[in-house]
Amino acid sequence: MTTQPPILDISSISAGYRDRPVLHDVSLAVAQNERIALIGPNGCGKTTLFKVIAGALRPTEGRVAFRGADIIHKPGYERIRMGMGYLMQTRNIFSSLTVEENLHLSFWHGDGAFAERREWILNIFPMLRDRLQLRAGFLSGGERQALAIGMVLMRPVELLLLDEPTAGLSPIAATEILSALHRAQVEAGFSFIMVEHNLRLIQPWVTRVLVMQQGRVVADCNDPLILLDQKQMQRFYFT
Repeated sequence: MTTQPPILDISSISAGYRDRPVLHDVSLAVAQNERIALIGPNGCGKTTLFKVIAGALRPTEGRVAFRGADIIHKPGYERIRMGMGYLMQTRNIFSSLTVEENLHLSFWHGDGAFAERREWILNIFPMLRDRLQLRAGFLSGGERQALAIGMVLMRPVELLLLDEPTAGLSPIAATEILSALHRAQVEAGFSFIMVEHNLRLIQPWVTRVLVMQQGRVVADCNDPLILLDQKQMQRFYFT
């Protein structure tokens, strides 16, 4: 039985900003259909790693392969066309446009007709169905995040990077977003890496946990119950 190659393969990545190094010799692989939580204290390099994967930051050393191809020199828009999606923590919707206009703006004709893709998004996030003609700036926090994720998923995605998708949401709204995201992942079969600080909240929705400290991956666990282990989490966050 042959093993599928990883959808993402990162080897010995180092990166930073001018004279400030952030990532140090980071290596990891993401398999098809994996749901990964990337955790660690503030400033440990999680968002910087996302920027390297998405093409927003060029590493000083190392290799990034996506779907078997070296993408280290490919710009972000080419990575999107290859099937990578990136939900940034801020500035991820256009407040002055309607929900439908936001969805249409993020669509490109690589996956059938716009109406078909929009219908799939509305089935995943039904709270948006009656909001299509409403300006996005008038949406609730949960609806805004549903729209932001929906915009990324309007394009075919094989790997989704999620930077704190439940930040600022109530527990009910956050659970609704994570449940919808899970449904989308099961139906579409993409992999995702999620940065989150509410560890108890995300535990049921992930299959693997990566821990970063000071720009390095220091733990890789296939049992997400580790997120509920208070002693382990204190060691990762405070030592």
